[in-house]
Amino acid sequence: MADVRGWIEQKLLENGYYSTRHPGGYLEIERTSRPGARVLCVGLGGGEKFDAEDVDRAVSDLASSRFIVVLPTRITHAAYERAEERRVCVAGFGELLDALINDENIEDHVDSQEQYERRRLGRHSAVKSIKRRGHHAYDIRRDTLRTLTIITTNGYEFTADELYSLLESYEDITPDVIVVTNPNCHGFSTDSLRAAAQVGVPLALFDDFLGGLALKWN
Repeated sequence: MADVRGWIEQKLLENGYYSTRHPGGYLEIERTSRPGARVLCVGLGGGEKFDAEDVDRAVSDLASSRFIVVLPTRITHAAYERAEERRVCVAGFGELLDALINDENIEDHVDSQEQYERRRLGRHSAVKSIKRRGHHAYDIRRDTLRTLTIITTNGYEFTADELYSLLESYEDITPDVIVVTNPNCHGFSTDSLRAAAQVGVPLALFDDFLGGLALKWN
């Protein structure tokens, strides 16, 4: 894996952040109104992906950092799941910037889509717990009913092509339903519904999914 700190340092400087290098691939980033942030920088070569085993290796070497920034952002769904289990944040550069701006402790960073989804799911009376299964995929454990595995997307329009792309991306997950969480999406095209029926994965708008969470899911 390559040392990408030079690129990150330049981009941080363009956004008003000064940083200092530390051994082992770390950068210490200065912030004026919040504590400084130390991140582990991981650069991927051609064809490489950051996987669950890479999370484990990184965690075993982490010093005072619990944030791993990966460039390019080729992070597997298994890596996101493992990161939650190991209580670290794994993200691309854009999410690092967002964390520096918005989070007191950047290792606690959660992207805006996941924040919205977890907030609404977590408030539902039927939900016992939420376990991450990928970038935006979750096991929804319910009090008296079986666990549901969902994949979420926040696009305004949901197409048949997006359905196939999501299923290909999450090839190790068998979802009970794909949930569109964008509140501005009000329905599905005939093509997307036909494709969903052909692959055997139902589609649901977020409000409709939440409305049925206390019921048995077929």
